[in-house]
Parts: sequence; structure tokens; C-alpha cells
Amino acid sequence: MKLRRVLVVAATVAAAVVIAPQPALAIPSGTGWSGSWKYTGGTSIQVTLDVPGAKLVANGWDALGVRAFVLNVSDTMADGKCAYVKWTAAATTEHWACGNGTTVQVTGLPTSTNAITAVLCRDSTAHNNKTNCNVIDVPSSYTDDFIRTEGNGARWHYYDASEHYDGGEDWGAWITIGKVDLDYFGWDDTPAGQRWIESWLGLHGPVCGSGLILNATPASSVSACSQYQPLYGLPDTHITGTAWGQACTWSYSDPAAPKHCIKLRVPQPS
Repeated sequence: MKLRRVLVVAATVAAAVVIAPQPALAIPSGTGWSGSWKYTGGTSIQVTLDVPGAKLVANGWDALGVRAFVLNVSDTMADGKCAYVKWTAAATTEHWACGNGTTVQVTGLPTSTNAITAVLCRDSTAHNNKTNCNVIDVPSSYTDDFIRTEGNGARWHYYDASEHYDGGEDWGAWITIGKVDLDYFGWDDTPAGQRWIESWLGLHGPVCGSGLILNATPASSVSACSQYQPLYGLPDTHITGTAWGQACTWSYSDPAAPKHCIKLRVPQPS
């Protein structure tokens, strides 16, 4: 059960009156869609993607920013289609699993210091009709070693009919970067063709952090430093298309120190 969020706003940030939009009239069309990546240890990372009928689980090892992965691509639906993955790291490779319950394990991929983009789709057995494509991005830890901190990561998923949540949201997204958390939640087609976003920035100090909803109308961001554990409410906003969130952290004792940032995109189901 998703707990009701409690808003605590520091004196330097004006409290906002939050009026939740009406819930969608039907179960979200994105039920079964999700994506995530997370450092589960100092040198281990896992990436996942789901769409109805297909799943990707990629387990990786990170040696000072040089990463290697083993992919598991699964076809989970008996509909005559295949699971398709496009994996972009040192190079772009494509992989399929065809047949309900079939999992193909992909090894021997080249190591990479680059950021990673993974795309998961359903595809025809002729590999010429890709639909229901989902995507996740994983930043490079070679260019920013702070990314390798255990617990850092990002995830999102559409809620299904069995889940209980306080505002009737269609989906939720969460970014963790050090002691900073950005949580954002969306209602699709509110109004028609747009997505309504509520978002919250948690600082588990002493730390400085910021949260931003990109391409938002109106703009939605907050930046603060704290020695305790406040939760800041970002202005509610609307977006069209992909819901991009960004969380950053930097030193409380040295505000001029470099920032470390993570972006997460929540695509619209297709």
C-alpha cells in the first residue's frame, strides 16, 4: 500500500495549496509498463524494463566506471510476437526472445564507459513490426564516480488495478541520488492530451539538492540545502509527452562543489 505523502516545507519555501486532479476514468493504458536501474552494491548494478508480454533484466558489474552486462530477454505472452531489445552502450546491439516463457541470455557484450540506453519492445516474428516500446537511460559512472554509490538509481511504473494509492495517480517515478530523493506522480490525459504532475523533493541532510520537472508548464523546480529531513513540494504542473524528472545533489559544506545529477523519463505507452 502506497502511504500518503506528508509535506514539510522550510520557512524559506512558500507552502503551496495542492489540489489533486480527478483520477482517470479507466485503468491506465500503461498497466504493466515499468523501468528501473539501481546500484545494488559498490560494483553491481541492475537494469529492468517491462511491457505487457516482454521483460528485460540486465545485471552488470562496474569496475571504476567500466561496466559489463549480462542481458536476460523474456517473451512472457502467447500472442505470436517476440520480445525485442535494443541495447546501446559501447555499440548498439539487438536481441530477441520468441515464444511464451522463452528467455534468451545474452553474454559477451563489450565493456563500456558510456551512458547506457535500453529499449524494450514487442515485435513480430519477422522482426519488422516493433510496438509498445519502453526505454530507460543509465548515466555513465566513468565521468562521475558518485553515480556508483550504492542505492543510487531511478525507477517508475504504472499502477495496476490491485494497487492502493492516495490520489488516484496513473503512475509513479522515483529518483535517488545520494541523500536526495525526487518523487513525482502523474495523471494521464488530465486534461486530454496532457499529463498532470505532482512532485516532492526529500533532503536527508546535511545535503544540498534540487528537483526539476523538465518541459513543464508552468515551470516546476525547487533547490535547497538542509541539515535535517524536510520534504519540499514542487509546483504542480502539466506536461505533454514524456515526463522527464531530474534530481541533483551537492555538498552542504561546500555549495560551490560539483553537482551530481540523475534524469529519468517516463514515456507514454504506445
